[in-house]
Amino acid sequence: MKIIMNHKEIEIKLQIDEDNYYRLLALMESTAAFQSKKHQVDIYYSPENESYYDNGDRCLRIRSENNKSILSYKRINGEGTSQQYIEEYETCIESQDMMNNILKALNYRSEIIVDKNRKEYCTADGFLVALDVVENLGFFVEIENRNREDVVEKQNKDLVHFVGCLGLDMAWRNSEGYSNMLYRKNCRKGE
Repeated sequence: MKIIMNHKEIEIKLQIDEDNYYRLLALMESTAAFQSKKHQVDIYYSPENESYYDNGDRCLRIRSENNKSILSYKRINGEGTSQQYIEEYETCIESQDMMNNILKALNYRSEIIVDKNRKEYCTADGFLVALDVVENLGFFVEIENRNREDVVEKQNKDLVHFVGCLGLDMAWRNSEGYSNMLYRKNCRKGE
């Protein structure tokens, strides 16, 4: 098994409307380097006797993308502060079905499935811009600061500045993961 990553992510996610999605897509296509186009299906898990969605600060998932599967664990640290970052651990898995069976044997259950299409661009100043269309949720932009030599507080400040340069409003910031949003949406349907 190959370890893919184990680092901090410094990012901002904004929920945007369709017009801003296509405006940003045109801007990225004309000013940034295209990185990839992906269709990702994520299955999120929680322990049998609790839900990771009660607190919303962590997740365990299997992501299927381009004929490969990745097991990930993420946890938000310093949420809502200038020190906020996401602790992330990922590894490739050979068999999604076998990993699903292992998680079931450990009393984990699948709770949410997120289906999204993503286009990624890298800007000259070190930002990764991901434009997402998420089934049953809508349009989003995630911007990650890839300037690793800066301290977390400066990386977050630079992100906020870059959001403004893109003509976006920080009031549109969404600190929830897609899985948390779908979980809440599904809970409201069940009421």
